[in-house]
Amino acid sequence: MTMFGAIRTLILIISLIEVEAFSSSTSSSSRTVHLPTISTGRRHDSTINTRIQSMVSDEEAELLLADFYNEEDFEDEETLQQKQRQQQSQQPVRRFKRPKKVPLIAVVGRPNVGKSALVNRLAGQQSGGAIVADEAGITRDRTYRNAEFLGEQFQLVDTGGLVFDDNDAIFAKEIREQAMIAIEESSGVIFVVDGQVGLTALDEQLAIFLRKEVTKKMPVILAVNKCESDKNGAYLASQFWNLGLGEPHAVSALHGVGTAELLEDMFEGIIEKGSAIKGFGTKVKEMEAAQQALIALDKAEPLEGEDETDVFLRLYGVGRNGDDVIKRYEEAMSAFDDVPTMEEVNIAIVGRPNVGKSSLLNTLFGSNRAIVSDIAGTTRDSIDAIMERPPPASKPDDLPTIYRFVDTAGIRRKGKVEFGPEFFMVNRALRAMRRADVVLLVLDATAGVTEQDRVLAQKISADGRACVIICNKWDAVIDKDDKTYDKSVRYFREELPQIRWAPILFVSAATGQRCGKIYDAVDAAVVAHRRRISTSVLNEVLRDAVLWQPPPSRRNGAQAKIYYGSQVSTRPPTIVVFVNDPKLINDNYRRYLDRKMRESLDGFESTPIRWMFRGRRVRDVTRNMNGAPGDGGSGTSFPFPHAA
Repeated sequence: MTMFGAIRTLILIISLIEVEAFSSSTSSSSRTVHLPTISTGRRHDSTINTRIQSMVSDEEAELLLADFYNEEDFEDEETLQQKQRQQQSQQPVRRFKRPKKVPLIAVVGRPNVGKSALVNRLAGQQSGGAIVADEAGITRDRTYRNAEFLGEQFQLVDTGGLVFDDNDAIFAKEIREQAMIAIEESSGVIFVVDGQVGLTALDEQLAIFLRKEVTKKMPVILAVNKCESDKNGAYLASQFWNLGLGEPHAVSALHGVGTAELLEDMFEGIIEKGSAIKGFGTKVKEMEAAQQALIALDKAEPLEGEDETDVFLRLYGVGRNGDDVIKRYEEAMSAFDDVPTMEEVNIAIVGRPNVGKSSLLNTLFGSNRAIVSDIAGTTRDSIDAIMERPPPASKPDDLPTIYRFVDTAGIRRKGKVEFGPEFFMVNRALRAMRRADVVLLVLDATAGVTEQDRVLAQKISADGRACVIICNKWDAVIDKDDKTYDKSVRYFREELPQIRWAPILFVSAATGQRCGKIYDAVDAAVVAHRRRISTSVLNEVLRDAVLWQPPPSRRNGAQAKIYYGSQVSTRPPTIVVFVNDPKLINDNYRRYLDRKMRESLDGFESTPIRWMFRGRRVRDVTRNMNGAPGDGGSGTSFPFPHAA
């Protein structure tokens, strides 16, 4: 600091000490510096506006004040409390991390060490588990698999290969973020390494990170994969003692060697760290202790906390009896019973590649649940994400709704899909579509309807799934006016006649426009998919439809006769119509009956109706029936032997 600067600092300090003397002698033409509020120890002054005549500028004075004083030292308690409340209100609301009823175990490691294969082995899902191939980078997003061991229910979180250098692999940064999220929400970590390759520099980097950041909060178990041999397995695993993560476990994801010991040590670590709910991992031990106490009770041996005198008194009915031992055994047995869970609504998000399926999932969840990029085919495996939606404010006593969103890989044309990882990705997407309650068919509003979209629409209708058409990228449509919406609805209705009954939503996953309406559309689709109507109402609709348009007749004069119909199942609503000859009902008349059914009855807007025609003779229909056909009688009829 120069001599002139030291003089200016000294002048400022003297001015602060004699602030009251200088406050009366300030002139209106001098420069002013506003000091913060000063509070004394005995009382709180509301505001002291002090102006100091200074030879320095405002900027220099603020810099000097920042070096010597803290602004909070001059504020009273009320001002500090008000500022703290304001800061708390501005902070984002975060979900409190608490131990879950079903703990999560994350499986991490560098690329291509067999993480997904180990997850499939531990979860017991070799056929329907994660996609496994001898290729690095197959798994990108985090995927969840349910597992059970020693009577304990838990979930495995499969992550992509961790790479700290972003130049080594595609989506390295995004995969690392997904893995970090999985570690943060887990109760334990399984670090997988390759025993055949040996110790690498990347394994050492991951071990250093896990030792510094993770081992303090949860257990980290080292699994050395690809150690099938009984002779060389222990030797290959011993090479990883230098990682400093405890005893390496020689396992084989292909053959299942060492997986039981791996999970046992994981449970022991979770109990020791207390990273899961209280009691997790102790069912088997409690059962063994209860059995030993029951055996000791039968043999008149001392129980836990008893001596010989207590045993003598218990034998003669004095003091402690055996009811508590029996009760303990019954409670240990009941711990293995299945816990009833709420029903989940499975929602599959399907569509062509690069139409915004993962972006829509992230928008619905408000977080980066899936990796998003402009590159087609970013999503490889199906991603399950569970959301709990609270009941509406008008019905606070209702149970919350559990949604399971399944983000699938983009489905290309069958001719372009070669056998390999993409073949299994497409099959996984089609499987997710078949097991879903509602399918969200995502289309690109800027590109229109393609032939592949029509194929997917036909697949949804053939599988009998409820559907909601989601036209994404609505914000990118240019030159919109008051007629654009009606024209777009008419266009998609004409181009997708296979699912003409499905509602259409024009949304934008990038901006969140109208994404909140998807929940209401899904709820309505679930209700429609599970709707059941009475036989009398159904036959009234059939009778009116036949009066308006009788079944067509052939050139030889043969004409179909509809006797009665009945709904036999739901999901989707399935209606069986008994006629004289099913071959006389063509596709046009099937569509006519479907249209009349939807026009006459409300509630089938989001689900297909499956029509089945069965042949019956007139005398067999009227035989042994309690009433006329169509009255819902409970009699028995016999099928026509030559019916199709």
